[in-house]
Amino acid sequence: MDLEKIYKERLVQNLNDQQQKIRITSTIGNLRVILFLLMVFLIIKFCGSNFETMYYWWSFLAVVPVFALLVKVHQKHIEEKEIIDQLVQINEKELLAIETNQAQFDDGKEYVDPHHNYSADLDLFGKNSLFAFVNRTATSIGKKALADLFNKNLTGVKAIQEQQAAIKVLSPNINFRQNFMANGLITEDTIDDIIYLQQWAEAPFAFVNSNFWKIIRIVLPLISVYALIYFVLYLDYAPLLLMAFINFALLGVKGKYVGKEHTEIGKRQDILKMYISLLDLSSAQNFKEAVILNEIKSTGAEAQVAFEKLSSIVRFFDQRLNIFVGLGLNMIILYDVHCLFALEGWKKKNKQFLSDWLNSVARLDSLISLATFKYNNPEFTFPEFEKSEKLFIEAKALGHPLINSSLRICSDTKLGGRHKVFVVTGSNMAGKSTFLRCVAINLLLAKCGAPVCADSFKCSLMNIMTSMRVQDSISQNISYFQAELLRLQHIINTLKDGTPTFIILDEILKGTNSEDKLLGSQLLVRHFLNFNCLALIATHDLELGNMQNELPEEIQNLCFESIIENDELSFDYKLNRGIAKNKNATFLMRKMDIVPNL
Repeated sequence: MDLEKIYKERLVQNLNDQQQKIRITSTIGNLRVILFLLMVFLIIKFCGSNFETMYYWWSFLAVVPVFALLVKVHQKHIEEKEIIDQLVQINEKELLAIETNQAQFDDGKEYVDPHHNYSADLDLFGKNSLFAFVNRTATSIGKKALADLFNKNLTGVKAIQEQQAAIKVLSPNINFRQNFMANGLITEDTIDDIIYLQQWAEAPFAFVNSNFWKIIRIVLPLISVYALIYFVLYLDYAPLLLMAFINFALLGVKGKYVGKEHTEIGKRQDILKMYISLLDLSSAQNFKEAVILNEIKSTGAEAQVAFEKLSSIVRFFDQRLNIFVGLGLNMIILYDVHCLFALEGWKKKNKQFLSDWLNSVARLDSLISLATFKYNNPEFTFPEFEKSEKLFIEAKALGHPLINSSLRICSDTKLGGRHKVFVVTGSNMAGKSTFLRCVAINLLLAKCGAPVCADSFKCSLMNIMTSMRVQDSISQNISYFQAELLRLQHIINTLKDGTPTFIILDEILKGTNSEDKLLGSQLLVRHFLNFNCLALIATHDLELGNMQNELPEEIQNLCFESIIENDELSFDYKLNRGIAKNKNATFLMRKMDIVPNL
């Protein structure tokens, strides 16, 4: 599949659609101006005839609905153009990502957590991170759902398989995926908006449960209408003036609450409209046998009806800003109170479902990102999880998913089974750390239900814990060595609950002398053998590899070699069995004139 060709063709089509919409909106806009000038002309002529030439008046009335229709049609085309504009940007970014191998979408840097079990060590978030390459979310809740999935993963094989099935259905449906993204990106929402909606739904009611207001909203409008009729019949404005005073006085009691409710929910009206459009798109899809997607579709159908009702209530509430409504209808029928009753009635009926509805949008949004990741990497495969007495990872042609396919070096990898600890040695820059991250990131993707960078991938279901980039903290008075010990302590304490865990350590105990470091590393390796874990440990201490001689059934050595030929250094980045033989630190220092040649 030629991805570059596909995205270029889509971009060309989007640009053509964009130009067509520009022409249409411009034409309709010009017609609106012409009709507006015609209406002004007809009114002037009618007034100039001392209101006697009714032809101008009837012509004016005939033009008004046409003008109103044009306004509606114009707005529709503007909204459609906004979607096309987003599609143009989406396909431009996809092309740029292919050409540069650099992520073009939000990198989720706000989710960086140096204290997470593996997030910081595996570059999950931030510039050119896994999240940046995968993320195609269009909503703030979708983005958070994807980040949470990376941080917590799925916990059962069935859940992973259902996730895989959903991704397989969504992946080839590029039209739906991109339209979903485009509709979501038109309106920017934030997590604060979602928090507000959830808190608003749980907030106490001021009207709907109050018997006083239930009576007032019926009785006072009836009396006010009677006072208005009385005024029309007898031209006595005293009763009407009295009722207006009472009504406005009562509204003033709750004026601050009414204003706050209208302002805050009004700010989210465009967000509600956006969610409705996303749910509408999903309702039209055939998701085949994908359980998750059909659950989302079913929940989404309920949410769509409810959100449309809420949006309608908000639109009615907005009419209070019209001076006729704000003064006239409030004076007669307490318009604000009726709007608040409708708003609180919606809240009372639907608040227990709101979180589920928002989660449906979020989950579909995150699934679309994973499906796009699969679409953009058709050679990636879906992993298999197998139950085994001993933890294992077995992969053919395993590679790092973030390395360009033209540069990626893949290796058959078999970890676990009868061995529990794998010691990885090798010279500087030979590929040890990249290999550690490669295995861990692919296991992480597997646990998210996503495809992995391998021809085949089988493994046990395991948690992931790493210690690769420990940092000191001056503000907390924690040295590097202390920080590393605290990290290792956290790993050991976590292992004590018996949860299957995949551990990755890169050059541990760097903060102490070589003899103490070796002894501490050996003791730690032996300690790992007591737990339900699979450990991958990279080190420059070749002596640590001697532990395989003592415990050949439980410890195995892996290595990456450097090659020095004709006074040149090179690497093949191939995974080998055994202990590394070649060294390159002194060679490089001499090569770079850091130390003299002897």
